[in-house]
Parts: sequence; C-alpha cells; structure tokens
Amino acid sequence: MESVYQDEQVFTEAELTPQDQVKLQWSQQPGFIRFVRQKNLIDQHAELLPYAGPGLLHGWISPSLFALQGLVLISLFVSLVNWQMTRHAGSLEDQIVALQGNVQVEVKRQEGIIAATEAEIKRISNSAKSTFNLHFAYGPMDREQALRALNSSLDESHRSEEQYKEQMNAQERSLRAEQSALAMANSGSPFLFSLALVLAAVLVGKGAPRDFSRSRQSRRIKDFYLYFATAEGLWPNLVLIIFLHLALSRNANGMGSVFDSVGPLFWVVFSIGFYFLLLRYFVMVARDLYKATEIRPPANEWSLENRMLLRIHNSFGLVFVGMEAVFLAACYAFYIAQNHLG
Repeated sequence: MESVYQDEQVFTEAELTPQDQVKLQWSQQPGFIRFVRQKNLIDQHAELLPYAGPGLLHGWISPSLFALQGLVLISLFVSLVNWQMTRHAGSLEDQIVALQGNVQVEVKRQEGIIAATEAEIKRISNSAKSTFNLHFAYGPMDREQALRALNSSLDESHRSEEQYKEQMNAQERSLRAEQSALAMANSGSPFLFSLALVLAAVLVGKGAPRDFSRSRQSRRIKDFYLYFATAEGLWPNLVLIIFLHLALSRNANGMGSVFDSVGPLFWVVFSIGFYFLLLRYFVMVARDLYKATEIRPPANEWSLENRMLLRIHNSFGLVFVGMEAVFLAACYAFYIAQNHLG
C-alpha cells in the first residue's frame, strides 16, 4: 500500500504545471531565511528557475539582490577584515618601527649636543676670564669670538636636527603611503574578483540571444546567470577569495617566509589549482544555464564547444582585468597623493 501511495504522489506532482511545481517546491523549502531557501530551490531544481520570480513566489529575491547578498557582501566583509588585520602589519611596519627607533636615538644625541653647547655659552658668558679654549678651535679666543663660534655651532646643530627630522618624516611618510596602498590593493583585489563575477552578467547576457536564438529563454540568461553564479558560487567564491587574501597579503599576515621558502614551483601549482577551481565553478554554472534555458549541452562540457562556458569565462576575464587595471591605477594614485601631499 505504501508503494502505491508513493507512486500516486509522484504521478500527481508530474501532472502539475511548471508554475505549480515551483510553488510546491518553494513551500516545501525548510527554514525562514529567504536567501537560503532560494539557494536550495535553485540547487535542487535548476530547470524550474524560468518559472520562478517575485511575482509568483512570495519572498523570492530578485537576481541582482540575490547576487549582492551571496557574493558581493560576503566578499566585502572578508576584504574589510583582511584590510583591518594587515594594514599595520608586515615587513613595512617593521621598517617603520625600526625607523622611528633610529630617529629617537639620533634626535636624543643631537639634543645632547645642543644642550652641551648652550651650557658652554652660559659658562663663557658668566666667566671672568678673558680668553677661552674651545674643543673645535685651534687656539685661544676672546669672549666675543668664543660666543660667536658657539652660537654659530648652535644654529648649525638646530638646522641639522630639523633637516634630519624632515628627511625621516618624509621617509616614514613614504613607507606609510606604500603600506596603505598595498593594503588597499591586496585587500581590494579579491573583492573585485567577486564583484566581477556579478558584473560579468552584463556581457554574458548581451550576446546570448544571438548565440542561442533557438531558446525562448535566451533573453533571460543574464538573470539566470546571476542566480546560478550565486547559488553555485557561494562556497567556491569564499574559498577562492580566502586563497587570494592569503597569497596577496602574505607579507602582512606572517606567511611571507612560508611562501618564499617553497619556491616558484609552489606559485605554479597554486595558479593552476586556483584556475582549475574557478573553471570548475564556471562549468557548473554553464551546466545549470543549459538546464534552465532548455538548450542542448555539448557532449563534453569541458571542451571548447561549450559556448556557454566560453561566454562566462571570457566575460568574467574581460570585466575583472578591466576593473583590476583601473583599481591598481587608483591605488598608485593614492600612494602618490599620500606620499607627496600627506
């Protein structure tokens, strides 16, 4: 009897329209967090995504907001944490601390010379002698000559101290500017990585109606991409940006010696592994897009015949490279402004 009942239930669900099926699946999603419920439904029933939407399902999140919550905000939070932890750490911070220590020692030495010169001026001014021997003079001097020489030496000491302080301040300002610019670049690039995943939707959907003209859903590929890129990329994106933070901020997070000790081979393996994870993520998104648009997928989803994969891959590459170039130029401009105007 139980088997008959189950068969009848499956048969009943199969007879439902796609709109009724997506409503049923939405109502059966556990929990109360809309983002999690929506992600689960997209993961489980990619083919029903064309029939879902805010107008049909109460609490359904729009594609842009869904991607913002699942990719951008998480990446922004991680980048801000990394920036806070690394902006005053690493080898540059050690150089700044060492520079400040050297400045304190040198200023103390010069102030000692100034204090000794002032004491000598006071002694000669109050002395009853008519001639004086100074340690930097070749012979005895009268009071006026001795005071003139000491005052000249005192002025020179003050000028030397001020010049030294200005030079050290400029050097520290340069180190601080470099530290700030590097912290911003190293923490911001992983965030741009996630942001590029979202903004690539514009290019992904731009030529889709032409490339997939036989599909009725080709004009909605942009929205579908945002949904699938977020649902499939919630954890892969987090893993990838953490890898980027560890690699880019290695000198500030204390892992620079570990990375350097492994050698160039590590960076080759790291780059290949990172790219493979990213490509695997794109393959999963392309697979879901084929299901949602009812387009026949290629025989080998890893081949160059996978036009959906190529479109996602190339769109992301163009967006990320362009944004990264502008961002690095802005970081360099920030360094110049801090160094020369700070």
